Amino acid sequence: MPRSSRVRRKSASPSNSSTPVSSTKPASLSVLIPLGALAAGFGSSAWAQTPAAAAQETVLPQITVKSSAEPQGKEAYQAVTTTIGKGKQELRDIPQSVTVMTEKLLDDRRIDTLKEALHHTAGITFAATENGTDQDIRLRGFPVATVGDLLIDGMRDPSQYDRDAFNYDRVEVMRGSASMLFGRGSTGGVVNQVTKQPMLMNQHEVELTVGSRGYKRTTGDFNWVTGEDAALRLNVMATKADNGGAEIEKYGIAPTFRWGIGTRDEFSIGLFHLDVDNVPMAGIRYLGGTVADGIDPGNFYGTSSDYLLGKASYLSAKHTHRFDGGGELRSQLRSGTFDRSQWGTTAGFAAGTTAANLSGSTVLTRVGLSPRKDEYEGTYLQSDYSKALQWFGLKNEVLTGVDASVEKAHRWGAWGTVGTNYNKGNTTVGTPNDGRTLAVAPVYRDSADYSAKAFGAYVQDLVQLAPAWKLLAGLRFDHFDGDFRQWTYPNAQTDVASATPQTGLSDSMVSQRWGVLYQPTPTSSYHLSYGTSFNTSADTYQYVTQQTANTPPEKSRNIEVGAKHDWLEGALSTRVAAFRTEKYNERTTDSDFAGTAYTLSGKRHSAGVEFDMTGRLSPKWELYLSYALTPSAKIDKAGSAATAQASVGQRVGLTPRHSGSAWVSYQATSKLRLAGGVNGVSENRPLQGTTGAASLTAKAPGYVVADAMAEYKFTEATYAQLNVSNLADKTYGDQLYPGFYVAGAPRTVKLTVGTRF
Repeated sequence: MPRSSRVRRKSASPSNSSTPVSSTKPASLSVLIPLGALAAGFGSSAWAQTPAAAAQETVLPQITVKSSAEPQGKEAYQAVTTTIGKGKQELRDIPQSVTVMTEKLLDDRRIDTLKEALHHTAGITFAATENGTDQDIRLRGFPVATVGDLLIDGMRDPSQYDRDAFNYDRVEVMRGSASMLFGRGSTGGVVNQVTKQPMLMNQHEVELTVGSRGYKRTTGDFNWVTGEDAALRLNVMATKADNGGAEIEKYGIAPTFRWGIGTRDEFSIGLFHLDVDNVPMAGIRYLGGTVADGIDPGNFYGTSSDYLLGKASYLSAKHTHRFDGGGELRSQLRSGTFDRSQWGTTAGFAAGTTAANLSGSTVLTRVGLSPRKDEYEGTYLQSDYSKALQWFGLKNEVLTGVDASVEKAHRWGAWGTVGTNYNKGNTTVGTPNDGRTLAVAPVYRDSADYSAKAFGAYVQDLVQLAPAWKLLAGLRFDHFDGDFRQWTYPNAQTDVASATPQTGLSDSMVSQRWGVLYQPTPTSSYHLSYGTSFNTSADTYQYVTQQTANTPPEKSRNIEVGAKHDWLEGALSTRVAAFRTEKYNERTTDSDFAGTAYTLSGKRHSAGVEFDMTGRLSPKWELYLSYALTPSAKIDKAGSAATAQASVGQRVGLTPRHSGSAWVSYQATSKLRLAGGVNGVSENRPLQGTTGAASLTAKAPGYVVADAMAEYKFTEATYAQLNVSNLADKTYGDQLYPGFYVAGAPRTVKLTVGTRF
């Protein structure tokens, strides 16, 4: 329907003004005595005592404990621990490449969404799709599947929705196969969104941002101490922009209550709701097989009838039990619903258009992308136990757990042939956002549904073989059952659906993870690792035919050798790794099995080197650098009836040779801080299509985009921040599809004013 007729649905660091718990009441003996009791060997009776009981205890001599604390939240770009590997671990003890974008980095670059954050991590690219979904992510050249590779606090974050960053504490990226930890998926790696948690300090922050193209965003982060060991945190967000015609309108709310903090039994319960009502940016056809340099990246060539509507709502609950002997049991439950519908536009060039004759009067044709609507429900439960043990005279750090999920999805499509079902009329290059509103809207009808149950169990052990040597070994079992059904229609709106018989899929898989770590000093760690992963035929929620039900899972493996070092007394960290990621039985077609099953005869790989550097060069200079060189990424083997997308020897699309991001901050005065950086990739190509010469030769030239930031503190608690992204207003292809691309954001100015209290 026309947009006008639709019903619109409309962490901060401590400061002097913050109120710590100790300012509201004296330090409790129930906190001091357990520490002393544990030190004296009486930990079994010291947990979670009431103040009255604690007052009756014998006060032990004060014990001073010194340790190096990791900078957290907005204090630093550097991170030395991660929660991506089923619990908190030091990065040096993980034999895989991990990149962490802290809250300070996200705020300095004024990040709004997960997609924006991932632009600043090397080795990640984005695909455009016919149905307009914006979460088609590639890592090391392999899909980051929305069914298994996107995580929230270490648990699956399924479905495709506009992931906003307002509730992020950090974003963590683990590269390489990770099915041993997370189950199906995880070929190129996983992305973990770490959410803000309540803390024992009264502290609040409010920010207001205004910017280019009518941009307005308000966020609030409020944390209240509600008891001796309890706190409530509330994060809220509202964003609106006309964006040159591609409108943004969304709001979100995320309350979390946590109690028993630091005691034997710690609990939390949280809600999350995000509501999105956007007009998506239109795709642009390639001109002469490449990105049209004469098209302003801020121009919108869709219609006001385009839309992206979405809701994400879920409840999460966590419990941590700490045993007397040092073991810890962490259990999580999350259940939610996700609704999404989208109808976008692709603009193409009139016949005879070339780069030489492109002008403001050049005619652009506009057609509707395939409309799509999805509803998804997911419930996830996992429980992980960790403990340090002495077995056979060796230190063992054991990690084991189970997880289960129940998922349901329903999908609708719109009638008509893709690309011709909705002709949106012509416009010209010189008349973007021409106000066109269509009198028709997509008519949705059943397309497919899906339900599945999955169960996994794993065990992992990190063994201290010698003072400088550690061995990691892990094994996991997964079982998956799914039922699928789809509807087919003749190409007319009034025709009756023909439903396929319900198809069942059942798979069981074993995944493994191995690693050797050599740590000769507290500041250095070297590793060699091997891991496997698998993808079932149902990983896209659309392989519902008998042909795919009879196809076993695809399998992948990752080999990596790397080193992590800390410099300047721990203020600066570097990571370097060489890798080879290989899918060695990729799903392909073969005429001998047509209509019966796919064959697993395909093979492809990517190989390269990655480098990260984060931390402080000096008290005034701070650095974040992420770079990837991927010289090899190609199809090694294909089925006998392979399409052009799987030609042997062909370089895999969406895998540029060079990609990276850099950001440097300088504290010019006590009140003024300046920062700037770049991000970019070398020449990139879409996943190649199977028809048309243009789709086989399309490419996006390499680009480098520069950003800058200035922050001024009026007081310790009140500040202003000015960000300018894409300083040169460069036109570049950000999301790539064989037939079109979505341009990267144009020059954008944002001014933020915030205060903490």
